[in-house]
Amino acid sequence: MVNQFQKIMKARILSLAIVLWLPLIAIAEDKTQHGSEIGNIQLLEIQARSGDVKTQVRLGAMYRDGLGVTRNSQKAFYWFLQAAKKNNVPAQLRVAKMLKQGIGTNKDHQSAFVWFSRAAKSGNADALTNLGQMLQSGTGTPINLKQAFNSYMLAAQQNQSEAQFNVAQMLFKGMGVHRDESEAIKWYEHSASNGNVDAQNSLGTLYLKGDTIPKNIDRGLELIVNAASKGHPAAFHNLGLIYQLGLGVPRDDVYAYLWFAVAAQSGHRSAERFKEGLALSMNADDISRAETLAAACKQKDFKKCISF
Repeated sequence: MVNQFQKIMKARILSLAIVLWLPLIAIAEDKTQHGSEIGNIQLLEIQARSGDVKTQVRLGAMYRDGLGVTRNSQKAFYWFLQAAKKNNVPAQLRVAKMLKQGIGTNKDHQSAFVWFSRAAKSGNADALTNLGQMLQSGTGTPINLKQAFNSYMLAAQQNQSEAQFNVAQMLFKGMGVHRDESEAIKWYEHSASNGNVDAQNSLGTLYLKGDTIPKNIDRGLELIVNAASKGHPAAFHNLGLIYQLGLGVPRDDVYAYLWFAVAAQSGHRSAERFKEGLALSMNADDISRAETLAAACKQKDFKKCISF
């Protein structure tokens, strides 16, 4: 009996010891892991300071996103800049965007333009598109529509949807290039098929009007609905017009008011005026119903609230 009692007590003591040790082991492991992370960062910074471009870009991304380190946009900018000076294109692009937005450094559009230009020399589509935007708007550089169009075109030929849309816009309006509506339509189609909501909305409007291309109500509705389902304010406004005029759908003032309201809430400048004008011919119950629908759409972040 004594031996049995001793065995039981030894087992309990051993179990208690394990229970007490486990947290200590975990704490030790946490300290080791934390120390390891600090050590890794120190090693990476030593390697980056020695001039290793890949490590500089890696550190920039780590500090930008807070991966394994405390997020620090100033340090992110510093390391991206070191890599950018060594002609690393992704780093040049990141430096340009941070300068343009004033993230991790003072906002400096002229310097941003310089870095976008350097990145664009490699043919980077994103850099070419940003460069075109700055040339078109005169941000950080004098306006030069011809150069803007050429920059957009180089990116558009690489299937960059935003650049394709800008090429279409400039061709359609004759900005910096000879006006060519048929060529513009081709680029609208390219951009829309690549998912660009601005192109989908613009092209959809052209199909509904039927002035520059054969009228196609179904195609126009499809494109505008696609743009609206992704939260595009101008597409919401167009849906309001579609319901108000009965273009391809039964005329419905409730739905017209709904989409004007959603467009206004999404930042469309003239939608509020259209909504107020429509309300003059509506009764209070219909307005209340439309506002309820608009509120439900807002709950969905203005997305996936299309109903025909």
